[in-house]
Amino acid sequence: MTGLLEALFNGLSLSSILILAALGLGVTFGVMRVINMAHGEMMMLGAYLGYVCTNPYGLSVFVSGLASLARETAKIFGIHWEPSWQTSIELHWNLYLVLPVVFVVVGLAGYILEKGLIRFLYGRPLDTLLATWGVGLILQQVIQLIFSGNPKGVGIPENLTGQWTYADSRFPYYRLFIIAFTILCLVLVYVGFFYTSLGLKIRAVTQNRPMASAMGIPTSQVDGLTFAFGTGLAGVAGCILGGMYNVGPNMGQDFIVEAFMVVILGGMGQLKGVVAGGLMVGVSRGIAEKFYANALIPNLFPKYIEEVFSPIARITVLALVIGFIMVRPSGLVRTKERVYD
Repeated sequence: MTGLLEALFNGLSLSSILILAALGLGVTFGVMRVINMAHGEMMMLGAYLGYVCTNPYGLSVFVSGLASLARETAKIFGIHWEPSWQTSIELHWNLYLVLPVVFVVVGLAGYILEKGLIRFLYGRPLDTLLATWGVGLILQQVIQLIFSGNPKGVGIPENLTGQWTYADSRFPYYRLFIIAFTILCLVLVYVGFFYTSLGLKIRAVTQNRPMASAMGIPTSQVDGLTFAFGTGLAGVAGCILGGMYNVGPNMGQDFIVEAFMVVILGGMGQLKGVVAGGLMVGVSRGIAEKFYANALIPNLFPKYIEEVFSPIARITVLALVIGFIMVRPSGLVRTKERVYD
């Protein structure tokens, strides 16, 4: 019973991160029909921004890393330049303050990406997919040069470092915070989509882009703001993820596959489906990990299975999702469309 409670709890916290990441993908695809392969790198940017703002030495590492990036870039063009930028400023901000900063900064990066690249590729899904994939690779290499490959971490407040114990089960406060924060974000997204002018415009563009444009809605502006909103959510997801796992240049790739899986399972462009799909994938993976680690049924699997329980759990969940999509290609939530004669 203890193992099952912990599995459900860990699955809910994982589901929360996947929902935040997949919400951005779902909104972006629902409005612009764009599959953003750089979405994982937006999570990575959010995690590194969280590291810079919460770690006392984060800004110093960032500034000296920029000097290293400038030197390597100058070498490419045959320029001898040896900058040695340094700073003694220590930010050491609280995570509660950092999260809205991450949303704005990463959202701005997404807005620039949409206006500078993606807007020229609408109607060409393969080109958009390849272009955003290339942007993701560039961002990975830039971050690698600035921060190196050494793992970093996002600092969490002291009041979130403990844990709550119930029936011999341990529930870390930070995971409880992640679940509560995701619920708050879902409420804000719901209010924003159904009770604001921008939300009305987004829903209009989603249902019928030509008609929305004919009614005077600036669809290009809606596209930019929507893309910024989606990437901002990805940045927030990466920032809170950095409080649980190591922050590295490739961290986005580890979670973007599952985020896409959540979007497809829930139904492309369906926000309700994203929530349902995130819960199913996260909880299923949490239970599967405990199951293969012999935490639910002792000595059920041999030791060599127990040692690689996490990859096997991921494979199991992926197989289940593939089987479900084969039976129900539309996903958990079907898209409702009006037919006009």
